[in-house]
Amino acid sequence: MKLSLNARQLAREAGPVGDMACRGVDPDLFFPEASPVSGPPSVEEREALKVCAGCPVRDWCLAREMAECTTPARIIGVRGGLRQADRRALYVQTHGRRAPYRAGAGDE
Repeated sequence: MKLSLNARQLAREAGPVGDMACRGVDPDLFFPEASPVSGPPSVEEREALKVCAGCPVRDWCLAREMAECTTPARIIGVRGGLRQADRRALYVQTHGRRAPYRAGAGDE
């Protein structure tokens, strides 16, 4: 299954404006356990968001992430200065689609 943009791949590529803030950072930092949708970012998410905060290609990164994701269920981790929950909400707002139900969910 193809997940959202791979942080290792992104860290190796040159951005359109300059070097990405995530270059040389451990990619695992961008895959923290997701916080609840209605809650504040977790400590781990805040660490990743700090890296994104001053990145010169943050908007490019977010646009690329949103273009590559075919469903909100494949959006994971922190990218483009947004945590997983925020990017999923943006995806639904932009595309009007929610994540499909998992197989067997709701079966009686």
